[in-house]
Amino acid sequence: MSKIRNIVSVLLITAVLAACSSGGESGGEANGSTNEGAAGELITLRLSETQVDDYPDAVAIYEFADRVEELSEGSITIDVYTGGQLGDEVTTIEQTQTGIIDIGRANTGPISQFVDDFGIFSFPFLFDSREHLWNALDSSLRDTLFTSLEEQNLVGLAFYDAGARSFYTMDPVENLDDLRGKSIRVMQNDILIEAFNELGVSPTPLAASEVYSALQTGVVDGGENNINTYVADGHYEVAKNFTTSEHLRIPGLLFMSKQSWDSLSEDQQEIISQAALESEETQMDEFDKYTEESERTAEEAGNNIIELSDSDRAQFRENVQGLYDKYEETYGDMFTEIENAK
Repeated sequence: MSKIRNIVSVLLITAVLAACSSGGESGGEANGSTNEGAAGELITLRLSETQVDDYPDAVAIYEFADRVEELSEGSITIDVYTGGQLGDEVTTIEQTQTGIIDIGRANTGPISQFVDDFGIFSFPFLFDSREHLWNALDSSLRDTLFTSLEEQNLVGLAFYDAGARSFYTMDPVENLDDLRGKSIRVMQNDILIEAFNELGVSPTPLAASEVYSALQTGVVDGGENNINTYVADGHYEVAKNFTTSEHLRIPGLLFMSKQSWDSLSEDQQEIISQAALESEETQMDEFDKYTEESERTAEEAGNNIIELSDSDRAQFRENVQGLYDKYEETYGDMFTEIENAK
């Protein structure tokens, strides 16, 4: 089935690229990027972004593409395909591995399906704050994770902020007891499902596109995500209670096909790397603005924003300690790196 899905994905992406090159705004070559790699040759790379144009990730992606063109004096052009034109995040990862897509951006949750080390972000209450997360990502942890990507034919370029994931529910949740027994939509992530079981929650994996109707019909009692997605996907319209548990911080990742990367000169690789790292700050600034707008939208809709106390967060963390103990052998070194980044 996996082979069939890959073949279908290739055919679909080829069709999209052909359509875009014949009249779409993104341009691009229908049958592979223009990438000669020799001095003086023009290089065109394709980048897949699942978010729409005005979302912080996409805004940062466009600036990254502009900066690459500027630093390369026009010799490297990046055609950006937003809104999932080239497929969802899993498809983007798969096709970047094979070089069909040159550059992709995905949440590190799906990436953990391909690279085990990225499962580190699935542990609830691992990071005390946004500052703690970025201290860790600016430490040796970044090198550890980027090195592990290469085994799956990917090259890490930059991390993007995705805020903190919190619970939103039909009924108010003010503490752990209020959450127990509730059916909560979660990503398809084995570690996360184990963690929610430890909390006494009934984790229900669903595709993102199915969550709104599942909330409406009572299939699930709630979900968990950052407030931007909570508002952007319309879930705030039906689940009126947002509890700031901030139990997960799962960043996004900008990555490149190793095949495409290896075809570039060292100077060209340096340009890509520099522009990507510069885009991190842009993305975080845009994410903060978007978050303020989302919070305002939820409040104006009359939604109940519940601030979870530090003591309640500590209780949540205590309830998943067994999960940390279970995976100590696998992730122990990274746990230590993250603890040292506080």
